[in-house]
Amino acid sequence: MPHPARLFAAVCVCGLVSFSLGQPDCRLQDGKTGQDGVPGRDGWPGQKGEKGDSGLQVQLSKEALAAFKGHEGEQGPVGDIGIKGYQGLLGPPGPAGPPGPSGSTGYTFGGDSKAAFSVLRTNKVFPSYNRPVTFDKVNINIHNDFDLTTGQFTCRIAGVYYFVFSSVSEDNLCLKLRSNGATPVSLTFCDFNQRKISQVVSGGAVLELAEGNKVWIEPVKNPDRESLDYNRMTTKSDHSAVFNGFLIFTTG
Repeated sequence: MPHPARLFAAVCVCGLVSFSLGQPDCRLQDGKTGQDGVPGRDGWPGQKGEKGDSGLQVQLSKEALAAFKGHEGEQGPVGDIGIKGYQGLLGPPGPAGPPGPSGSTGYTFGGDSKAAFSVLRTNKVFPSYNRPVTFDKVNINIHNDFDLTTGQFTCRIAGVYYFVFSSVSEDNLCLKLRSNGATPVSLTFCDFNQRKISQVVSGGAVLELAEGNKVWIEPVKNPDRESLDYNRMTTKSDHSAVFNGFLIFTTG
């Protein structure tokens, strides 16, 4: 950078020469560009400006929205059934309901409305064909409805009964369960004993009887096997036949 005194002298000489000659051609060489100064501090914030005008807004009320609502569309198809939810908690029991009407009177099984028997045949001699089998020992015989001498049960109380029998034999044997009355019953049960060992033939039925009807069992020959021997009811057991019956319910 040129010394200040020299710069001043040069300016003065140039000025005199220009003045005397009347020509402004005296020009010195430009100096070097100086370095940037230190940046100044930020100024203080300016004052808050005035509030501007509000922008254009469309305020839609419920009434305005209703005005834009279109017509209701058609109902869509039914959706799939959703997943079953968890069962809720059991609520408290409700109040007791009013009592129901009285039921009909049931059957009475006390006193004379009882009927049952169970008898045994210890005699091992084969009984006559087509005649009731007689018995000689009693397990139970209420009101003596079963007659040991005739081998028949006589119905004293009209109702539905169950009868069952069994017989042990070492030979061929057919026994028929029979009853008389308006609708007679005849059911045949057979055992064909080829090996001559002790076997049991048994049978049973549920019968509806009227007062005075009789029920019994009797030995018969099977018409399809007339050549077979049916003349024995022999057995090594203590009894050869058992016959039981009892009243299920009355119908009178």
